[in-house]
Amino acid sequence: MDQKKIEKLAKELLKEIGENPNREGLEKTPERIAKSFLKIFGGYSQTTPNILTKFDGENYYEMIICKDIDFYSTCVPCDQYINSINGAKRAREIKVGNQLWTSKNGIPVATTVSQITTHTAPKIVKITLENNISIRVTSDHPIKCPCGWIEANDLQIGDQVEFINPKSLSKKEYPLHLNYHLGYVIGAIASDGSIQDNRRISLEVNEESLAKKYKIALEKAFNIDVKIQSIQKPSGFLKKKIQQFRIRFVSSQIANRISMFLELPKNLGSKSKTQSFKFPKIVLTSKRLMQGFLDGYIDGDGCRKGKSGGNIILSSNRFFLEELAEILETKIMKTQTSSVGCIYVSKKWYKPGWYNKHGFQQQEISLNIGESSFKKVKKIEKIIQKTKVYSFKCSPYPTFLISGILTHNCEHHMQPFFGKISIGYIPDKKIVGISKLPRIVELFSRRLQNQERLTTQIADTLNKLLKPKGVGVVVRAQHLCMMARGVEKQNTIMITSSCKGLFKNNSKTRDEFLRLIE
Repeated sequence: MDQKKIEKLAKELLKEIGENPNREGLEKTPERIAKSFLKIFGGYSQTTPNILTKFDGENYYEMIICKDIDFYSTCVPCDQYINSINGAKRAREIKVGNQLWTSKNGIPVATTVSQITTHTAPKIVKITLENNISIRVTSDHPIKCPCGWIEANDLQIGDQVEFINPKSLSKKEYPLHLNYHLGYVIGAIASDGSIQDNRRISLEVNEESLAKKYKIALEKAFNIDVKIQSIQKPSGFLKKKIQQFRIRFVSSQIANRISMFLELPKNLGSKSKTQSFKFPKIVLTSKRLMQGFLDGYIDGDGCRKGKSGGNIILSSNRFFLEELAEILETKIMKTQTSSVGCIYVSKKWYKPGWYNKHGFQQQEISLNIGESSFKKVKKIEKIIQKTKVYSFKCSPYPTFLISGILTHNCEHHMQPFFGKISIGYIPDKKIVGISKLPRIVELFSRRLQNQERLTTQIADTLNKLLKPKGVGVVVRAQHLCMMARGVEKQNTIMITSSCKGLFKNNSKTRDEFLRLIE
């Protein structure tokens, strides 16, 4: 962590809440905030092997307990009803291991439920969109908006939320691999392909080897199976039919994604949409994508100079050439045809310092390219009613869809939770110094956390590094996100536990541990 950068951000935060960071009494506050962050989140700078120095336990095989270790960390509450891969289900019907729909860059993908907890909420919020889709969630439930995640309680009529039509979730979804092959496909279609009726994608080339290269790229970019057709086409120049090789397939999903990459005009019907494309900024997210795009375009509408030289890109699309020339820091050259320009692409185009050029400049590009859109909130109702709600912890994505609305199952409020942790283990040859256990607690608690994850991380780490006969971890905590905001319940204590080995499989061992830590 950069202390000076945190101080600068702290000053901006003070300004945002209406304070003057330079007034008397606040001059040192940014520095104090930065130092406290270095302390609070110091767990990110530590590793378990450096803490857990092991030594022989001299044949000691009895239970070792370190009780009531003080800690504090940060947490995130979440509750919702959701869309399952197998159709919409009520929360009470969802089980650990079930898959839920979520959205990654606007594309529906699956995430798996790894943990479920429940509690009673004193009030809920009903949100109705302009398409009359409604969901009922707790007031602190995060909803995805164009500007980021906003709690349901803070939404206003007219705000927009991300939405995917649940009916589209049953369609076959093609993955999107941000690799060299995707870049090659985009380049090949831009240079020598066509997209018609927003769904038909076609590429026709003279050489079978190029058709095979394009086929491989398509399959590795989208996991689709395509075939090469041998066709005869009339040549106006040669005054006869010539053999060509065509790859054509139909997918509105892939066509729409490529159209968005190339910023192609909409509603052109059967006309080719690739005559007025723009430089696809997605390829700037990685060097391999950019290299794939250049290779695909050169194979489609360019020429190669051999092993020693670079390559030439040809195009009558002036706007595209100007964008590409700026990125490659080169000039547009004239050709014998006045309407066509060309750009020389050195084999060292990506290297900084090559003819005083900056080289490839990787960029972060927003990839909202899929099935999602933003719908306006039409109505908000706050219902004072005790309701049993469910919280789902999911992996690899923490988000999922509620009636098509993208929500987050875990949003960091940066509010501390604090309490005590008790750790017990039965060694098998290896033990650790007793002070190492509180340090393990410090390592994992001084991060953005939730209590369930904190509990399992401590148990899993001790089990992996010590290889004991058993491990038990119990965490008792109070959460400021419940005490100072949301439901505002000051006396609620949350208890979580994780048991491994004998602590899990032997009830007598587990009972002894629980009695000793009471």
